[in-house]
Amino acid sequence: MIKIVKAELNDNIVSQLIELSKIWADEGVSFGLVPNTKDNLKEPCFIALDDKKVVGYVFGHFYETEKKTSYAEIGEKCFDIDEIYVLKEYRNKGIGRRLFQRIEEEVNNSAKFITLVTSTKDYKKIMKFYDQDNKMTFHDAFFFKKCGK
Repeated sequence: MIKIVKAELNDNIVSQLIELSKIWADEGVSFGLVPNTKDNLKEPCFIALDDKKVVGYVFGHFYETEKKTSYAEIGEKCFDIDEIYVLKEYRNKGIGRRLFQRIEEEVNNSAKFITLVTSTKDYKKIMKFYDQDNKMTFHDAFFFKKCGK
């Protein structure tokens, strides 16, 4: 059974999280993803454990809005999910949703909004995950098309 626990960023957990980020980068499913270093990891962080093996994680950081948006006033406290990842062989088992829910519970009384930016190549699947499964609201999108030069 997979357990979701709050991570203490000790050497063992940090090395496992860095290794997972290397696996994620090697998958080639996200644009421009590079493996983490210890300095990239932040708290709060929650991990999915299969016995003692970390098979997924989520972490992020708090920030205050610097400008007024269509959904927030200046100075509102928000929590930005920096990364959420589950090993390929553990996907489609609700682990990502459980990680999201756990971080949401953690920041619910401290932040007005949870935000994130994603750069996955499978935008249809990630839209379902955030919009339908985790009840987030879609705000905007960035598209690009390479020109002739």
